[in-house]
Amino acid sequence: MRSLMVGVSLVFTSCSFTKFAFTKCDRNQECRDAFGWGYVCAQDLCQEVAPIKRCERTYPSDLLNNVEGYRDRIVIGVQFDQSQFEVESLAAEFALEEAISASGLGDKKFAAVVCTNEASSAFDGLDQDQANVAVSEYLADQVGVAAIIGPASSDRVEEAFLAVEPFGTLVISPTATSPALTPLDGAVSTYSEPGLLWRTSPPDDIQGAALAELMRAEGVRTVAVIVEEGNYGTALGVIVKNTFEDDGGAATLVPFDSGSTASLLEKVAMVENMSVGGVVFISSDRGDTEAFLQVVASRSAGQGHDCSSEDDCPFRDDGAQIYLADGGKDLTLFENVDGIEGILERVRGTAPTHQQGYVYDVFAESFDAKRGAGSAASTPFTPYAYDAGWLVFYGAAWAHYNEATINGLGIARGLRQVSNKQAGTLDVEVGRIDWNAVKSEFQSAQPIDVEGASGTLDFDSETGETSGVIEEWCVRDLGTGLGFGTVFISEDQTSVCVPN
Repeated sequence: MRSLMVGVSLVFTSCSFTKFAFTKCDRNQECRDAFGWGYVCAQDLCQEVAPIKRCERTYPSDLLNNVEGYRDRIVIGVQFDQSQFEVESLAAEFALEEAISASGLGDKKFAAVVCTNEASSAFDGLDQDQANVAVSEYLADQVGVAAIIGPASSDRVEEAFLAVEPFGTLVISPTATSPALTPLDGAVSTYSEPGLLWRTSPPDDIQGAALAELMRAEGVRTVAVIVEEGNYGTALGVIVKNTFEDDGGAATLVPFDSGSTASLLEKVAMVENMSVGGVVFISSDRGDTEAFLQVVASRSAGQGHDCSSEDDCPFRDDGAQIYLADGGKDLTLFENVDGIEGILERVRGTAPTHQQGYVYDVFAESFDAKRGAGSAASTPFTPYAYDAGWLVFYGAAWAHYNEATINGLGIARGLRQVSNKQAGTLDVEVGRIDWNAVKSEFQSAQPIDVEGASGTLDFDSETGETSGVIEEWCVRDLGTGLGFGTVFISEDQTSVCVPN
């Protein structure tokens, strides 16, 4: 097992000994086997796990302060960078709240521990990569969760999965889209070996082709593709480049180190001396995207760079089109950029989108009522996160009725039962309304066909991946604030942003 907890330990146990404290042990798993979730091996004896600062939000709120009182709960983990992906986390938690308030599985109800993997001295001295692994191991090896919803970016999903795989914990991410994740837990998914890495968002093969097509439709034939190095940025950038060049265009891949302002500015300066009709920027770190947009806005206003010829300087006010992927579809990014109004007409993007329909409308209305108007539409992945939460509960229900125990493997086997389209299969709409019907079907070992807030959740029986619709988005100044729109391109390649 790989561990990055050197110097800053996340292994904290209760100071008060319980009646379980005199059970000798060598590993945390022995204590969980004996007493259930929430028991760890400390000083060769089993004790209750204690809360840590990174994971202080729980459902119920006193969950980790009363482990013995909630021993019969099915505990789920949620872990995101709460400084960047709080809305996605809250959407997953919204599903948790609904499931917790609904009837459980016989005498078992659900519970959750919510963590953040952000780098912050308020917690410890860990950088984000270390924190990502640390909280994943805390949830899997100490709390003993059956599944983890999150994290967000593809690179951190891979690291989290590798950290918790030895404990048999399922990982389901609503936001990780890199195709490189598909074979990570096996090339083929079967019932006996369903794989423990799942996601509700479609892989980027689809989005990469859509982004290349958007540029072609707008008449762009030369592009620079600035990408963060890693599973998400590099993989999506290569797809965009290859697809764009297959259609006769010319693309240059320009990788940078995510989180490094110096690396980003160095590569932006390189692109400023290129003669291109479009600049693509791809990063899962929203701070990177905000910094890039700020550079573009500043250059567009004539600050900081002298064009050596009329053919270069793609960031000038009449320069290249700017293209973003799903990592850039967040209104907060645009609202934080000084002078953003000067470049909005040149910014376009692609992202997975939800299918319009009753399930999304019910989710959005309820979520907005709880978290504020526009919350459901503020990022592309809120419905995917909500679906991920409910899918974990469906998987747990299958495991409860058809497997020996509710663990990651049992939940994964349950996820193979939600996309059956045979005649007579029950059609299920994600949410609490159909929860009792799902339990009834699974109690009879019958599969279901699920419609989520993000759309149809059609998991491929071999790869375990789902598919989805890609939108072409833009941002408009509505007078009362910024809002997303849809790109409309006429036959003469004139592109306009139509408000949603």
